[in-house]
Amino acid sequence: MSGEERARADGSICEYVCALSESLGAQSVCIYSPLPDEADVSGAAARLIESGVSVYMPVMRGGDIKLVKAGAKTKFRAGDYGISEPVGEELDPEAVRIDLCITPLVAFTSGGGRVGRGKGCYDRFFALCPCIKAGAAYACRYVADVQTQSHDVPMDIMITENGVIKAEDLK
Repeated sequence: MSGEERARADGSICEYVCALSESLGAQSVCIYSPLPDEADVSGAAARLIESGVSVYMPVMRGGDIKLVKAGAKTKFRAGDYGISEPVGEELDPEAVRIDLCITPLVAFTSGGGRVGRGKGCYDRFFALCPCIKAGAAYACRYVADVQTQSHDVPMDIMITENGVIKAEDLK
């Protein structure tokens, strides 16, 4: 994708993230800070904060995810994996009620299969923090088949620049 195509796709994905959050009546959303090759959902994070939704962002600690509540004036710094992380009180996932988690996808397939970075961080996170799991990625990241392992947690929903798709409807 060209830079212009990515910018358009990111804008659409952000619109869909916000619309999904609103349609679910989500009061708390976990949303990631993107790496350069991931769908940029930072615009959605800002809009959710502005609309009064409690926004939590992951920070990586020893291969596990902690959460920091983000606000309009939150400062960020490079974290363990070069990911921009919010600075603030780090909370254990089981101590926070999350309605919707927007998760980055390297690739995805039908049935909610996702490929991440291979460290299992989100799989462990979802075991501690039950919520609606929505993966965000560019539509071109769809693959016909992904080899999953028994510990892999599938997504409930996929969000691309083309829309919001329930995992069971993705063929």
